[in-house]
Amino acid sequence: MKLALILAVVSCSALAAPKRVSFEFVNADVTTVLRVFADVGKLNLVTSDSVQGKVTMSLRNVPWDEALAAVLAAKGLGLERTESIIRVAPLKELADEEAQRAKLAEAKFAAAPLKTTLIKVSYANANELAQQVKSTLSARGTVAVDTRTNTLIIRD
Repeated sequence: MKLALILAVVSCSALAAPKRVSFEFVNADVTTVLRVFADVGKLNLVTSDSVQGKVTMSLRNVPWDEALAAVLAAKGLGLERTESIIRVAPLKELADEEAQRAKLAEAKFAAAPLKTTLIKVSYANANELAQQVKSTLSARGTVAVDTRTNTLIIRD
């Protein structure tokens, strides 16, 4: 017998503290529980198709964001928050997406054209400054010195 009992009591404390809630869930669908948390937090919710399962919990007078974190941890889920939208997916799926975003950013950086900057050095020797400048460049960056004009030629 599958029973889902939902009781939500929300109390708002004075300052900007998260709302405190009390929940009783017995064999409730995880997506339903997440929708309740989204309603309490006044957030929009998007769940991955792979978010599924049942959850049973009894929470008394806890901040709603802590209760949400407990449910996510119990089910191996994570969330990604963008302003008023939270997206819930399995941790592995979120990690894979983050790795893909990092790869894309790296590829965009590698494909970007190098920019050349000429810096005329006064009151110092450009050869001495070249080593200091080189340590701040990216892996693709180079520094050359025009000793005739005491100029640093930086490509990065």
